[in-house]
Amino acid sequence: MGIIVSMKKKIILTGGGTAGHIMPLLALLPKLTAKYEVHYIGRSEGMEKELTAGENVIYHSVDCPRLTRGKIFVNLTLPFKLISAYFKARKVIKQIKPSLILSKGGYVSLPAVLAHGKTPVILHESDTSLGLANRVAAKCATAVCSSFPLPPVGRKSVLHTGSPLRSAIYRGNKERAAEKCGFDGSKKVLLVTGGSLGAKALNDAVDENLERLTAEFDIVHIRGRGNTAQPRKGYYPIEFTADIFDLFALADLALTRGGGNSLFELGALGKPMLIVPLPKGASRGDQIENAEFFRKHGLALVLAQTELGKLCEKLSELKNRADEFSAALKGYRFDGTEELLSLIDKLACDEELLAAVSKKTAEE
Repeated sequence: MGIIVSMKKKIILTGGGTAGHIMPLLALLPKLTAKYEVHYIGRSEGMEKELTAGENVIYHSVDCPRLTRGKIFVNLTLPFKLISAYFKARKVIKQIKPSLILSKGGYVSLPAVLAHGKTPVILHESDTSLGLANRVAAKCATAVCSSFPLPPVGRKSVLHTGSPLRSAIYRGNKERAAEKCGFDGSKKVLLVTGGSLGAKALNDAVDENLERLTAEFDIVHIRGRGNTAQPRKGYYPIEFTADIFDLFALADLALTRGGGNSLFELGALGKPMLIVPLPKGASRGDQIENAEFFRKHGLALVLAQTELGKLCEKLSELKNRADEFSAALKGYRFDGTEELLSLIDKLACDEELLAAVSKKTAEE
């Protein structure tokens, strides 16, 4: 039997560290894998490896060091580890010979983007400002795209595409989720989520106010991996689920952190939100900026983490203004899946454009 060689063009996806850097890429996979041979460069033990398993993706492990904010001595070896990761990524890229690299950001993505050679690179940023990895990688990019409208990066304009969103978020089963959680429909359902890694401050605030909150809401609470709690009437806690679609369908309201991916999925579904952004110091301040964008445009309520003592009052306000926020959300464009897929096809399949990009890269 002869060897079967794929005639599909090859593309590389990269990004990781948190689910927010991975889920948008998963949203693109059904259509990408139908047309391309898809490879993924990520960590050997990262969440991206777990979430892409079984997705018809060829996975390549390249471990990249992470900058530890505020710890100078811990970061001293970072340049040497990054150089090692760069050469590993370059070797993988030379073997694959991709037509395109699509990066969703996060420190995980840096080796593949820096080692791109003459391969066109698309970056996508989910937040209202570029993260450190994307700021570094933007110099290598053929195109920089964003969920939020952003100013140019250097001399490169930023294409406002919206965010790639998983089509399955629109197909959740509300009845199935209600049965699983044991909710009878007599109260509004509040979804609490702190992202894939959880949010201790949100978890603690909900725990401290659980009696009062469950008197007003049925609560399904995604606590984050390793953060367990006992279920009770009107309260259904889980650690993490990649299949969040039924819970989205069940929820009437959401209490969430300010990660761009979560905000855009909930926004696309018209779910009124109370956003409690991760404070500056614990992050680069991107969640505060995201939350402020939503507040300024009348798309959500915002509560600073330092004011979590007002949580119950703010959630009551959200419930009372739910129709107002739902209407505002439905008037905003969140889903950028098709626009980004179109750009990928244009760069990966247009031979004349690829030649022009290669020539420009060589000249630079």
